[in-house]
Amino acid sequence: MSTLNDEMADVRSEVDDVRDRLREDVPDLFAFDVTVGNIAYNANSNSVSVTVEPSSRAREQLSDELGGVNVKTEGHLELEFRLTNTDRE
Repeated sequence: MSTLNDEMADVRSEVDDVRDRLREDVPDLFAFDVTVGNIAYNANSNSVSVTVEPSSRAREQLSDELGGVNVKTEGHLELEFRLTNTDRE
């Protein structure tokens, strides 16, 4: 029988795995360079929020992609991923 500390350690490990996976996969969702910032787990909604900011090259990349138009990249995006439970055997 596992203790509460063991279960908490398992949860922390799983959340760390999700963070690592998001840092790898989220930049591939964009056609320009982005930097993954803060990643926060919300236990109440069982979700992970990821802050994404355009990199220093993003304006140039977007301008080239759109035929030379001026591009402003102010602020950041926040993505929220809902986690689903799967039974492990």
